[in-house]
Amino acid sequence: MSRISLTNGDMERRATDILGEVREQLGFVPTVFRAYANHPTLLAELWDRYQHTMLTGGLSRRLKEEIALMVAADEHSDYGITLHSNALRQLGMDPHEILRVRTDPDHAHLEAREHALLEIARHGNLSPHDHGERYIEHARDAGAADADILEALAVASLAAEISHVSAMLDLPVDMRS
Repeated sequence: MSRISLTNGDMERRATDILGEVREQLGFVPTVFRAYANHPTLLAELWDRYQHTMLTGGLSRRLKEEIALMVAADEHSDYGITLHSNALRQLGMDPHEILRVRTDPDHAHLEAREHALLEIARHGNLSPHDHGERYIEHARDAGAADADILEALAVASLAAEISHVSAMLDLPVDMRS
């Protein structure tokens, strides 16, 4: 049971409109957005960041979801693991490969550039105070641009936030397949 109300009833018009956009773009409204509907300004900010981080940019949606899944697994977030595993399934990813990204990302079947970006995202999440020069150099050697590196770190940051918020608020897992 969530520790915060998952707004289903009386909501400010702004929150209702944003949740409508979320449903239109994603095909459903993840629980984390329903929780944020309690604070329409924060909901708007989260949706804006989600759109710019996960739905646009130079990295593929698949790679972004793989990064988010890996971060959720590192954070032991059942909510994030389910959310991002389902997104990867919807993108046509094989369930065995989803499991590999979740449990053994070092051996995921990725191109060198994508693998290097996955490593940067993981390092940024697990060791944020270690500057990671070697990870950045490795990513550049594999063909990643500076924009790719920033995008991978932004995805990891957003995934970590969703993992932390969902754990703190005990949000129910989205059971969308």
